[in-house]
Amino acid sequence: MAKKCIICGEEAILVIKGTNDVYCKNCAEENFDDISYLEKIEEPKPADTIIDDEVSDEESEPKE
Repeated sequence: MAKKCIICGEEAILVIKGTNDVYCKNCAEENFDDISYLEKIEEPKPADTIIDDEVSDEESEPKE
């Protein structure tokens, strides 16, 4: 589920690390001198993808 910019309500792509303050690109550029301090929002992987990754990791480990 996409997060919404706290200023305008558009889809947010940037976040202040350690907070829930999220911004769209336009609002971030208008309100911060240097947006490089903001982090891109990471979309969580769907559960089935995480399970597939764990299964493939277990299969690739050498067995004793």
